[in-house]
Amino acid sequence: MDFWDRVKTTIDKGLDSSREVLGRARDTAQDLGERGVLRVEIMQLENQAEKLVGKLGAVAFETLVVEKQDQLTTDAGGVQELIDEINDVQGRIKEKERLLELAKRKESGA
Repeated sequence: MDFWDRVKTTIDKGLDSSREVLGRARDTAQDLGERGVLRVEIMQLENQAEKLVGKLGAVAFETLVVEKQDQLTTDAGGVQELIDEINDVQGRIKEKERLLELAKRKESGA
């Protein structure tokens, strides 16, 4: 093999290595982007859950203190609907957390 063939082979190997490294870097960037999006979505869902719990507390306060009722039932002022929404949001949070964990494992190669 003459000098130019060796140079060409070395350059080709370097390009292949660069492509591989860039491909892995791109995948890592996508994973980090995916993880970042999931974290933001989890934070938004947690914020939504907090607001729903606040609404539930307001309904409880209104019923028990303002209206001076002795107990709060799921029939009062949309309580059951708020509980259902909170449960739904909690389920969505768990799913996003599961996806985030999968993305972390994928990144670490586990």
